[in-house]
Amino acid sequence: MTAYTETWVAGPHSTNFYTRTYEATSPIYVLVAVHGAAEHSGRYTRAHSSFAERGITVFSYDQRGYGRTALDAEHKSGNSTYGKTCWANQLEDLDWAVQYVHQRYTKLPIFLVGSSMAGTLCLSFVTRPGPPQRRASIALLSGIIASAPTFLLTERPSWPVYLTVKALRLLVPNMLLPMKHDPEKLSSNEETNKAYLEDPLVGAPGSMLSVYDLVNEGEQLLRIYYKDFPSQLPLLVLQGTADQLSDPAATQSFFEKLAAEQKKLVVYPGARHELHNEPVQDQLLEECVDFIRRTTNEPRGVLGDA
Repeated sequence: MTAYTETWVAGPHSTNFYTRTYEATSPIYVLVAVHGAAEHSGRYTRAHSSFAERGITVFSYDQRGYGRTALDAEHKSGNSTYGKTCWANQLEDLDWAVQYVHQRYTKLPIFLVGSSMAGTLCLSFVTRPGPPQRRASIALLSGIIASAPTFLLTERPSWPVYLTVKALRLLVPNMLLPMKHDPEKLSSNEETNKAYLEDPLVGAPGSMLSVYDLVNEGEQLLRIYYKDFPSQLPLLVLQGTADQLSDPAATQSFFEKLAAEQKKLVVYPGARHELHNEPVQDQLLEECVDFIRRTTNEPRGVLGDA
C-alpha cells in the first residue's frame, strides 16, 4: 500500500486543514478527493493508495467541521468544532483545494472525486454561481467523478422534521443533528462497518445548518442548477441500486437531464452507499482509471493495469 504524507495547511478563514497526499512515483494526473458527511479522509486509504499505484497522485483533506480538521486538539483552529460548516464555506474550501493542488502540480491535469455529500459538492462547485476565482478553478479541471451523490435522500424526512431543521438552522446553526448513520446502510462490509462504529473521528452527519444545506443544495442541483453544468467537462457518476442514503432514482434523473458531451453513469446492482467498501470496489477503481484514461486519450497501460 502506498505511503502518504500528512500536512496541516492554512485554508480559507484562517482554518487549519488536515491533509493527506498519496504521491505516485511518476504521477500523470492528480485527484482532489473529498469525503462525505460524518467521516474523514482516512476512511479512503485503500482507494487512494490504489490510485497512487496507478500513477495518479491523490490530495485529500478533512473537510471543515469533520475529521481532524474539527477534532485534532493540537492542530485544529480555535474556531473549528465538529459539524460547524455550511455549503458556502465548503465550496470556498474546495476552491482553495483545487488552487493549492494546481500550485503544487502545475503540469498535471486535475480531477475531482467526491463521495456522497462530496459528490454533490463537486457538482455544485461547477454549476452554482460563484466568484471569478471559482471560475478560474473550474477551468483547471479535466473531469469529475461523483460516487453516490446525494440529490435526494432515499428515506425522505417527514415534513415536520424538515421544517424543524429549517428553523433550527437559523436559531442554533451549529447544533448537531441528534443521530448517527447506521453502518448497515453504508455498506455490506462488516470490517469497515465495525471500524466506522469505533472511529473517534466519526459522529453525527453534521449541524442543523450543514444538513439543511446538503438536502437543499441536492434538490436545487436536481431541479435547477444541472442546467449550468459545463457541457465540455467530462463526468463519471457511480451509483449502487441498494443505496439507502442517496436515492438511486434521483441520481438517474440528474444524469439523464444533464447536457454534457462526455458523461457516463455506472450502476452497480445490489451495491449500497459506500461503493469503495462494497464487493465492487475493484471494479469501481478500474472504472475511474478508465474514465481518466479515456478522457485524456491515454493509451492503455500508461496508468497501469490491475
